[in-house]
Amino acid sequence: MRKALGIVALFAFLFVSPTAEPRSGAVSLAIVRRDGVLIPFAVFDGKRWNDPWPPPQVELEVPINVASVPKGWWGDTGPVSDWHLWTMPASAPQTIHVTQPTWIPVHCVRQIGLQSDYRSSFPIPPPEDEPYAKDGIAISSADAISPVTIVPPQEAELGADFVENFNHGETVWDRRYGHPVSKRVREHEPPTVEALYRFGTNPTVSYIEASRQYHGKTDDSCTAMAFGTGWLVGGKSQHVFVDVLQCDKYGASYMLPFGVLRVAGRSFWIAQFSSWDDERYAIVEIKKDRMETVMNAWGGGC
Repeated sequence: MRKALGIVALFAFLFVSPTAEPRSGAVSLAIVRRDGVLIPFAVFDGKRWNDPWPPPQVELEVPINVASVPKGWWGDTGPVSDWHLWTMPASAPQTIHVTQPTWIPVHCVRQIGLQSDYRSSFPIPPPEDEPYAKDGIAISSADAISPVTIVPPQEAELGADFVENFNHGETVWDRRYGHPVSKRVREHEPPTVEALYRFGTNPTVSYIEASRQYHGKTDDSCTAMAFGTGWLVGGKSQHVFVDVLQCDKYGASYMLPFGVLRVAGRSFWIAQFSSWDDERYAIVEIKKDRMETVMNAWGGGC
C-alpha cells in the first residue's frame, strides 16, 4: 500500500545491485542545503562525470537507512559517509557525516537526499522556500574547491564583445517572436550588469548575468526587459543567450556558483542554475579557450 506521500521505505535485502569495487581517484559531489541535507548529483570516474542517483519524482522509494542505499547509486566511489564541505566562500573544508537517507520537496516534485550532522550558522528557511538555500558543495575526497570571485556589479565591465553578442541575441529573439522595442531604441543603452563571477588568470573566466530594461513612452514604468547570460573566456564572450521577459523576470535563470574543482589535471566550474520553478546542477569544464558543459543534473521543477 502506498503511503499518502508516496514515500516507501525499502529494506536492504531488496537491493541486489552488483557493482565493482570503489575506483581509485573517483570523486562524488553533493549540494549541501542549509537544513543539512546533501543532494548527491555527480560522480567522476577519472575521465567522465555521471549522475547515478535517481532523479526527482512525485513519488519516491527511500531506503530505510544508509546501509540500504543501492550500491549503484554511489557509483565509482562506493558508499560515502564522511564528506568534506566547502561553504561559500571558504578557506578550509569541514567534515560532515551522513546519518540517514531522507527526502525533500523541490518545486513540484520530491528529491532523495542524505541527512547529515551539518548545522548551518544561518537561519533555516521553511521547507517550502524555492529555490531552497544552499550553503556549499560537499566532496567525497580531499581535493580542494577553489572559490569563485563575486565582482560587485558597479565594478564589472561587460566589454564590447559581450554587448555585441547581447544585441545579436535580442535580434534573434526579434526574428523569432517579435520584439516590443525597435533595434534603434534598444541598442541605445548598453546592458546593465546584474551579476558577474570570475575565476583564474590563464585564462580568466567569467560568467555574466545582464539585463536591459524598457519603459513606456509616457512614464518611467517598466514594460519589458531583455535578460542575457554568457561566459567570458580571456575577454571573448561565449554561449551568450538572451530572453525578452516581463518585468517580473519570470523565466530568467540565475547562477549560484559553488567553486572550481581541479581533479585529474582538469578544472571544473560547479554551479546551480535556478529560476522561479526549477533548478539544475551543472559542471562546466574550463578549457584553454572555451567553457564546455560536461554534466547537467536536473534538480526538480514544475
